[in-house]
Amino acid sequence: MTQNGNQPVYKRQRFLLNFTQQLKGSVTSTDLQKLVFFCMKKDQLDYYDFIPYKFGPYSFQLAEDVEILEKNGFLSINNTYEGVRIKAVGDVLNDLRLYIANERSNALIKRAYCEYPYYAINSEIAKRLFSDDESRFIDVEKQKYTEKSEVLFTVGYEGKSIESFINILIKNSIKVLIDVRKNPLSRKFGFSKSKLEQITKTVGIDYIHIPELGIESEKRSTLETMDDYIQLFDDYEKTLDKHILQINYIYSILNSKNRIALMCYEKDPKMCHRHVVGDYVRTKYSIKSEDI
Repeated sequence: MTQNGNQPVYKRQRFLLNFTQQLKGSVTSTDLQKLVFFCMKKDQLDYYDFIPYKFGPYSFQLAEDVEILEKNGFLSINNTYEGVRIKAVGDVLNDLRLYIANERSNALIKRAYCEYPYYAINSEIAKRLFSDDESRFIDVEKQKYTEKSEVLFTVGYEGKSIESFINILIKNSIKVLIDVRKNPLSRKFGFSKSKLEQITKTVGIDYIHIPELGIESEKRSTLETMDDYIQLFDDYEKTLDKHILQINYIYSILNSKNRIALMCYEKDPKMCHRHVVGDYVRTKYSIKSEDI
């Protein structure tokens, strides 16, 4: 990343630097996640999205930006007996006042859980923070995302952060994400194969890549009209009989896990081959499918 004068290039990173400067000291990495989370909610900002993680709301993009800002000399990261502590380096560059919660440590996490119980559903420490009676609200929240009916979903990540994408999977009780991109690479943070597999694993979702069902990029490079897309997908559908092993594999996963999703890039399923695969499986096996 290059610098623009004495500030980071990206707007969200400039926000994060401004936020850490206003903390007037160092905070743990866990506290920083929760403090930024509350700022997003209270100031109605959208620089970062969050998922329900083992200690509550967590943003992978935020963690990545902290590392980038430290590498470029804007933040210091020190290991202490309390854990990793993060502090802004240099003078305050922006006097725009941001919401900063007063709580820290367990009190901050408890507040996040109480005000936004969705972010407690994957918590590893809730039982330490609340009595059994007090924690029942978390169990109630978990039940909202434990649907078991069999559905084959399709989903695209265009226009989504990795966190908002993962939240869609969680809220639809999806157990397996099946990547049908030919080349699972992306310039968008979190959506290349290795990183996506790592992130889905943290929330208990399996990741499987089936490149045989992808479309060669050169076949998409000349698409201009809706008729071009229709022709491409008609031609693609004719190849699926040759990939019956992969189709049967998808169906076997659906039988085992009940709720799975085929993923690719495009926001509109009609503009993506994943809907062709989904329709093929739905017709062949008389299953329920849904685009999300």
